[in-house]
Amino acid sequence: MADREKAQPSPAVTGWTVGLVCVAIVASGVIVGGLLHEREPELTTKPVPTATPTSSRPPVDSSYVTPPVVFPVEIPGCAVVAPPTEGGLMSWVGSSPLDYDNPAYPWFSGPKAVAMSRALRDALPDDVDVGFASVEGSLLFEPILGGPEDAELPAGVDGWTTASGTLRRGAGEGWLMVSVRQSAASVPPCVAGNLDERRQLADGTTVDVQDTWYEINKVRTLSRTAHAYLPDGTEVTTAVTDDRPDDSGNSGTVPLTVDELAALAAAPGLRVTTPVPPGTPNVPESCSGVMEPGGKIDESITRRLDAVLARIPLDGLTLDRPLGQLRPADLGTNGVCQAVRISTPGRESRLNVSIATQQRLPDDAPSNRYGVRVTTRRLPDGTVIETGESRFTVQSQKPGAQPVPETERTVTVTRPSGTRIQVSSTAADPIEPLPLAQLEAIATTPDLEVR
Repeated sequence: MADREKAQPSPAVTGWTVGLVCVAIVASGVIVGGLLHEREPELTTKPVPTATPTSSRPPVDSSYVTPPVVFPVEIPGCAVVAPPTEGGLMSWVGSSPLDYDNPAYPWFSGPKAVAMSRALRDALPDDVDVGFASVEGSLLFEPILGGPEDAELPAGVDGWTTASGTLRRGAGEGWLMVSVRQSAASVPPCVAGNLDERRQLADGTTVDVQDTWYEINKVRTLSRTAHAYLPDGTEVTTAVTDDRPDDSGNSGTVPLTVDELAALAAAPGLRVTTPVPPGTPNVPESCSGVMEPGGKIDESITRRLDAVLARIPLDGLTLDRPLGQLRPADLGTNGVCQAVRISTPGRESRLNVSIATQQRLPDDAPSNRYGVRVTTRRLPDGTVIETGESRFTVQSQKPGAQPVPETERTVTVTRPSGTRIQVSSTAADPIEPLPLAQLEAIATTPDLEVR
């Protein structure tokens, strides 16, 4: 790692970084929103560019207002304060999904992401709860996008891994985002409007903190940030707001104090050089729920369903993690779900279980659902069981890799109560997915019904 005092900072990150990388996983790939906002000299009102439809960020023609910046000004911890810089950057870039083993960033991997996520959760105050959300929305660090020479990404966006999720503390609720990267850049100068205080820790870490706000369409959001520059070359940005991610409005209370956010940014487990503890698993699989709209399954019901799944026998199969860890579905689908990897020699495959409510009973006649030929039968109690098998080809993201033929088998059980349990198994040739009979045995487990 280069000497932090001699290396030159990247121009794209010398200003205060708010919302450094916001990654939303969607079915067509990864949408990256890089917001590098540098405070302007005075109160601003300006149009905000169009964001991805899956984002809760402001639409086109919105107004974006920030506090006025006073200059000259004295900032605690800063011997010299530079004048405020102008402008900012917001960009949305589409890219294909990437895995965690990005050769451009050898310090990062799936187990490293899990270790960092655990360290992040452990560093939160004891009375702060992480919201019940999808795998990606549960403070799991995402893959690092692109590489240092990736011309398709705006400057300063590559190199960061980001975790985000909802925090709850008493009556307060807000959104936390933490971004981490390895950098040879030196600590940037203090710039008016970018920070309220610069702190020097005993181990040589520098932490810049700010407690501020912004308004979009005259709706004010409270925002606190901390940016840590650690001696080993790690840069950590932590940002928390009172913004509820479900679009239900702001809570009016930021769930972390500035001091707590600064401590979070300096947590040892987030450093790029911190070894991964032995036995740390790889990241959990992203799972998909049902495509149709449905009712909400809360955390207490989900925990009951977890206990049922955990008791289902899967003799002879080795899973990367036990069944019984359902989360709200992601990728634009509904219900709760879990996906696991089966590593048993000769049976390597992916198993996905999803549960949804308020679903309509399908017709008895054979159908073509999502391009897959489906066979349907009805049980005496009115339950409808659908089975299907499809073949498709998956193109690897690795350069020069050949397409891989895969087979997927799916069993969907819809109860008269509206509960739908869907169990699928996917395997790459020449491995066979799990048999339909085994998938049906899982899907028809009586206690998986939500009444």
